[in-house]
Amino acid sequence: MNNTLKTMLVAAAALTAVASQAQDKATLDLLVKKGVISAEERAKTLDEAAAARAASGVNRVFPKEDATKRFTIAGYFQTQMENFSYSQNATAGAATTSNYRSQNAFLMRRLYIEFIADVGEGIQGDVVFDMSGNTANSIDRAMVSHTSSIGTIDFGYKKVTWGYEESTLSSLFKASSSKLLTVERGITNRYWNESENGSSTAILSSGRRLGFGAHHSGIHYTSVANPQGFEYGASLTAAAQGFNNFKGLNDIAGYANLVYNYKVSDNQKYAVGVNYGKVRYYSTAGASNTQANMEGFNPFVQAQYDNWTVYAEYLSTKINGTADVPTSSGNRKPIGENLTVAYKINDNWEAVARYTNLDTDGRGQAISDGVRDFGTVGGAGGAGISASNFNKSNSYYAGVNYYFTLPVAGGASVNGANAKIQLGYERSEFKDIVSGGVVTVPGAKANVDAIRLQAQIAF
Repeated sequence: MNNTLKTMLVAAAALTAVASQAQDKATLDLLVKKGVISAEERAKTLDEAAAARAASGVNRVFPKEDATKRFTIAGYFQTQMENFSYSQNATAGAATTSNYRSQNAFLMRRLYIEFIADVGEGIQGDVVFDMSGNTANSIDRAMVSHTSSIGTIDFGYKKVTWGYEESTLSSLFKASSSKLLTVERGITNRYWNESENGSSTAILSSGRRLGFGAHHSGIHYTSVANPQGFEYGASLTAAAQGFNNFKGLNDIAGYANLVYNYKVSDNQKYAVGVNYGKVRYYSTAGASNTQANMEGFNPFVQAQYDNWTVYAEYLSTKINGTADVPTSSGNRKPIGENLTVAYKINDNWEAVARYTNLDTDGRGQAISDGVRDFGTVGGAGGAGISASNFNKSNSYYAGVNYYFTLPVAGGASVNGANAKIQLGYERSEFKDIVSGGVVTVPGAKANVDAIRLQAQIAF
């Protein structure tokens, strides 16, 4: 009876060991202590359990293809609370009215999961899913890459380099959605890089956002990282953002990038460069490309000196049309500026300020184009001019970031974007109502005060 009981207990412990190594070790230790099994039987059972676990695949990931050398899973998510209040001066000299319904919301701002398969010889595949619904077809990036001594070639769908808050060529100052110093991107970057949302017939006079940068399908080249000299890159892509918007026209866009890096130390580094792009204007409303061309320059400077980080950029794009009224010159030239300053108070706390400015040159911009998630207001004051298009806008941002202290291998610790909380206030001002490419209500002004709280985990 005793031998039968012992056999059953050892067998049960061995089965348990396949599923939980820590639990079966504690169980076997208890059996040894009670004298039910010997220490030799305990050791043999643990060895058999380890072999069974290896054979079953527990604690391992098996790529489908044997050629895969390394398979990486990464991602991050952001959850956000936002509040908007609105005021306006409907005409020049009019009294400010502010009795409008405020807007409040909780949302999952981003929910990314990334899969990277390295098949050797410098070749890898990279797919990033955005399950928050913020990107087309829930894909943020999908490409095949080859890295060698001359740089990296990406073939597929990714961001082109245009606008610092979207991406930067400099290896000293990498920018991404997870590393933004502010909770949201500014008015300028949103105007150039968010999807086009204008009129199909009045490209120059009612165009609103440009859809110039951000995500495009094509071939992208980036030189080898050089912290003490020049880096450069180029992209040949579809003119329209997205995967497959080809409509049988000349749908090719070109981008080129150049930056000079100068690194003194980890806490003192500088970069200056310029981004260039030339692309056909794609009309989402018309679901086709057009005969209008866009050509733009984006010079920028970036610097870190001890606890201070500064970046400044200028964005300018000339839009050449063939038949648009009322302009007889057949072109528009929106321009924008962005200046951001951050000060690291200590390892955990950081203060951030930003100023952005945009002049659409008569094309117009809705408030929702610059202030993400803002909707037409209602309430006692009615909708007012909140649904109008404005010629100019600017914004002032002030906020704080808190970076959690996390342990890493070797007993060290790190403070960064892996776990952070951001709180920011931004005042955005929209001026001069436009319609048909001309200012129809000069002096009109609408203001939006936004407060956002965001938490992020990256892995």
